[in-house]
Amino acid sequence: MKWILLLAIVLIVVVIVPILMNRPPLSAPPGPWIRLKTYLSTNQARVVPATEWVDLRSPVIAGGVGQVKARVLSAMHRLGWRHARETNGLLKAEVVTPWLKFRDDVEVRLEVVPEGVRLLAFSSSRVGKADFAANERHLLDLLEKLR
Repeated sequence: MKWILLLAIVLIVVVIVPILMNRPPLSAPPGPWIRLKTYLSTNQARVVPATEWVDLRSPVIAGGVGQVKARVLSAMHRLGWRHARETNGLLKAEVVTPWLKFRDDVEVRLEVVPEGVRLLAFSSSRVGKADFAANERHLLDLLEKLR
């Protein structure tokens, strides 16, 4: 009985708490079970035009590329992300996770479309096979700052 209790406590501390700290929108499409499976089996997230993850669909931002680039870099700095810079046409930054101090990489590509500038983004953990929704949180924080 003690082992079951200990296992439950370890599960809560190691899995559930980190996921909840990242405040993922669990009830949003594609649903909580698919989201949880993803958070526990992948260490990356993407903002792309066509995805069932509605919160991670690429926004189109009004303005020119230069203006949008400046807004993205400003948002990265306001979020406290490290080394926010442009490299070979990509906007890049390093995010240090609050709890275990892991380093994650975020890359943003801007694509000119008739309506303005489409934002495409990728966030990836440097270590591990699960991110507990950290990379999704990085992208959601960036999108929120750009609104």
